[in-house]
Amino acid sequence: MANEVTHRWRHRVGVALLTTFSISTQPLHAMPLGAITTESLPLIINTEEYPPFNYSDEHGQIIGSATLLLRNALRQADIEAYFRLLPWARAYTEARFRENHCVYSTTRTPEREALFHWVGPLAVNDWAAFSLAERGLSIASLSGLHAWRVGSFREDAVGDYVASRGINVLLAPSERENIARLEAGLLDVIVTGKATGEFMAQEQDIALAHLFTFYRAPLYLACHPSVSERLLARLQTQLDALHRDMREESL
Repeated sequence: MANEVTHRWRHRVGVALLTTFSISTQPLHAMPLGAITTESLPLIINTEEYPPFNYSDEHGQIIGSATLLLRNALRQADIEAYFRLLPWARAYTEARFRENHCVYSTTRTPEREALFHWVGPLAVNDWAAFSLAERGLSIASLSGLHAWRVGSFREDAVGDYVASRGINVLLAPSERENIARLEAGLLDVIVTGKATGEFMAQEQDIALAHLFTFYRAPLYLACHPSVSERLLARLQTQLDALHRDMREESL
């Protein structure tokens, strides 16, 4: 049943993406040297496996709710972009240090604020703690995690937040590996986005127990400072328009 639900979700999002936007993966056509500007180059947009916001389907297409919204805003703003799926630490680091690179879905924190230009929000992420349901753990707050093996992944704002509260956090390369470590008994608790934890548990047919939710964070596109602010303002305008349309449709 879980696999059927996952397949239907991926099929619906994949169809929406294919019918609303086509991203170019071809190199930029030859241009006179003097005509090449930051705004004329396609954006390199990095992301990771973080369902339901951004992840790849069985065909390797990058999909998800944040992806769909971002692709539509790019199309309407007439901005060319090339999407790449990478491990989160690499996706984040390349946007941090490489010109014309961006990364999503990124939590906008005070520590990160000056490092990027920001566009969003693309989604809202509730941060939560999970354990295997069969363990029967009863933990109601972050202060109750000190005695347990807690897992997150590298450069993740959720894990960084928990670690800043004095809790020892074991870091994996990816969110899916954390689920595997939890199932194998190498972790007692994982901290992640609530929607992500529930999606992956359903996808892998693992019974997780939601212990508690401890924070709510909007998710953004974060771009290297070299990316044109004028271009990103155009993108923000289209994203705001899409949000207005969605609000009106929900009334």
